[in-house]
Amino acid sequence: MRVPISAVCEMTLLVLTGWLTATQTGDDKELKQLEGTYEMVSGDENGQKLPEKVVKASSLVMAGNKHTVKVGKETIIGTHKINSSKTPKEMDATDTEGPLKGKTYVGIYKLEKDIFTVYFSAPGKDRPKDFTTKTGPGEILHVWKKK
Repeated sequence: MRVPISAVCEMTLLVLTGWLTATQTGDDKELKQLEGTYEMVSGDENGQKLPEKVVKASSLVMAGNKHTVKVGKETIIGTHKINSSKTPKEMDATDTEGPLKGKTYVGIYKLEKDIFTVYFSAPGKDRPKDFTTKTGPGEILHVWKKK
């Protein structure tokens, strides 16, 4: 018995749609877990530890795929997308407002209970491989605690 080509295409489409939905659902759940207001615990930028005064004046609000970051007196607004199926988990953030408007940072992140750690490479550079590397020029490593 031969199966018509249209039936094969239909089955293939159903399988692909199911796979894409499952992948999106995992990331959607992860984005939901990331949502909230955070205060900075520590930060390194450009290979330098952020001063305690700047750390205490910093905040992060995440809602869906949008974020607002205040580091000291600077405010950055942007969007992010994640891939929670990778190890370490990946996040790409694009600034829509701020000094690097239009730039995209590729990074990695982890969420352990209420602690969110993110490590971004400088725009145009390769994604960090792990959290043990000391930051360098243009790199950002922030540790945030959910309020």
